[in-house]
Amino acid sequence: MSIESKYIENVKNLVPRPDIALEVATMAHNTECHFPSLAAKIEKDPNLTANMMRLANSAYFGLKSSFSSIQEILVRLGLETVQILAITGAASGLLSSPQEAYNLKPKALWHHSYATAVLAKIICSYLDIQDKNSTYTAALLHDIGKVLLNRPLQIALSNLDSDQRKGFINEIAMEEALLKTNHVRVGQALLKKWRLPVKIHEAVGYHHTNPEKYGQKGIKMAVFLANYLAVSIGIYSLSEDDYPTFDIDDLLHREESINYPDEIYNNMEEIIDNFFYILHGK
Repeated sequence: MSIESKYIENVKNLVPRPDIALEVATMAHNTECHFPSLAAKIEKDPNLTANMMRLANSAYFGLKSSFSSIQEILVRLGLETVQILAITGAASGLLSSPQEAYNLKPKALWHHSYATAVLAKIICSYLDIQDKNSTYTAALLHDIGKVLLNRPLQIALSNLDSDQRKGFINEIAMEEALLKTNHVRVGQALLKKWRLPVKIHEAVGYHHTNPEKYGQKGIKMAVFLANYLAVSIGIYSLSEDDYPTFDIDDLLHREESINYPDEIYNNMEEIIDNFFYILHGK
């Protein structure tokens, strides 16, 4: 048994469980899907239904009229969008709990993950990536491993004094030293267990490593860039009370900045404007 398997063996105990959302995403992948059956499956999970309704009526889709039922969402937005809504609806529950080992308050991980997903989908248009839904899903779930490692990491940290806790250069180094694995590998293992497509869990595997170094681009590059930008901007809340302020020129030229692809570098202001419009409607 791999170390990662140890941390995902109790995945059935996750609350809320993503089983129905994953079934919905699978059903929606079938172009001959029966809409009433799919709506009935979604409505079996009240939390998933509520989250999907909330998201469909958010600024993300840029629609002026609102939705009043799951059936209406299916008819008007189509199956591909329902896949996104189902995965997002499940993730919003899984990622909303506080992750104390990472100093993340309630909903902080969800806000960061959703921001990364929105950025990744925007970036797809500039990097000519066609599979925006898989990119969005990989970006949304890139930090799911933290949910599984939070408790064991808390226990390991409790055995260290304050100086030892401050001695790690980053969270990956901390995880490796204390748990002999990290949230990237555990997240990949979990997504494999859930039978999500290879391109999704492979992209999760690169979200802390510039894929260009290994000759990789596409979805992997979009997720990596989106995570880097979300962290750099400082997305910890989606409310306007915590609206981050930053300088785009600084973002592009800061000392530790990465080498952005030209398509991203030359259009950064437009990308960021589009991002905040989706998040806040302005």
